Amino acid sequence: MTGRLKAGAALLILTVTYYVAQLVVGGRWQEPHFYSWSENMISDLGVPECFGDMAQYGATTPRYICSPWHALMSAEFVLLGVLVLGAALLLLPLLPKSPAGRAIPYLAAINCVGIVLVGTFPGSAGEVPGGNQLRAVLHPAGAYLELLSGLVIMLVAARLYRTHRAYTAATLALIVVTVFGMVASLAPDHLGLGAGTAERLAIDPFVVWRILTGVVLIVALPRIQVPGRADQPSSAAA
Repeated sequence: MTGRLKAGAALLILTVTYYVAQLVVGGRWQEPHFYSWSENMISDLGVPECFGDMAQYGATTPRYICSPWHALMSAEFVLLGVLVLGAALLLLPLLPKSPAGRAIPYLAAINCVGIVLVGTFPGSAGEVPGGNQLRAVLHPAGAYLELLSGLVIMLVAARLYRTHRAYTAATLALIVVTVFGMVASLAPDHLGLGAGTAERLAIDPFVVWRILTGVVLIVALPRIQVPGRADQPSSAAA
């Protein structure tokens, strides 16, 4: 049991590859049009077309898109979804036998589907006249699935493990950042933050939460008490 739970925690920590991929792929953009972390959307890194200046298409968020290593970023999105689902399945013994506990694997599956859709159907097509309509529909659908399911997972985790005060406080702080990022993404001029910054504030907290959860599990696994279960993982890990 200990090996299974540690493997699940390791998969959560491995989601850090999401940031590594962004740094690598973003670094391949050619001057003078470097990838803008504040203005470019995250998904711009995975767009296969070299659209150039999006202002020519009347895009609501003018920016430059030409990602030479787009395939790597799209593959990373798919990998991220697989890591999330795999971790949820491996960590099932840590979940209480309650409706909320049973909901987490299903939420993780929805999150996985959302992330895989983001990678399989790259964005920005909807901003180009005559762009691929399937991508224009499925990419944002996947992004919303990823964002909303991730927010719900954090809310459920904060409720289930509220006795672990430091972890719960960190989770609640990340939830606040997510909600603020969602508001900024929808607000006029993105509250002056830039479209890319606002999007990252909405999406990245769940990525940080996964990594944090993985680290916490590795460090504290033998002492974790699962609410609502007689078969506590601490005894299994002994």
